[in-house]
Amino acid sequence: MKFLFNLNTAVTVNRITLGVFFFLSGISNYLNFSVKNGFYQTVITQKLQLWGPFPSGWEGVGPLPGIIAVPYAWLLPLAEIVLGALFALNFWVKWTGLLLMLMTFSIVLAFGIIPAGSLFPNAAESFNKNILFITLIWICIAYDAYAQKMSRRRERTESEFTATDDGF
Repeated sequence: MKFLFNLNTAVTVNRITLGVFFFLSGISNYLNFSVKNGFYQTVITQKLQLWGPFPSGWEGVGPLPGIIAVPYAWLLPLAEIVLGALFALNFWVKWTGLLLMLMTFSIVLAFGIIPAGSLFPNAAESFNKNILFITLIWICIAYDAYAQKMSRRRERTESEFTATDDGF
């Protein structure tokens, strides 16, 4: 039971879950790339909401110019697949996590922090879940950095101990 409630297990499960989510999201975006109102059309036509529909009647700015929107539409799903897999498999957690955070922040800018204009559910997305994803990714990065620091400290202590060992 201790194993279920330890920090390492919790962060590992969180990291794998987030990585798999991004991996599957990228695949889904490619599968729905060219359909009517699919991923490509959304990226090309979406107005950036930034914070949501505030003040009343705000429709956002944009859409993005084609020189930015087209590469973004093609590369975002690929980045989700590659970075999601690397993050889930515990490769370069700091850098893949930072890139996932930036990528997720770009999605927040597109749809707004509070897309429906209300924090309360009203048959529309009421809070951008991506804010929570950014926070969870940040926790994984911080834990990974802390674990690496403690590992280096432990190795240094062990090497100092063996260097000063008099053979007791």
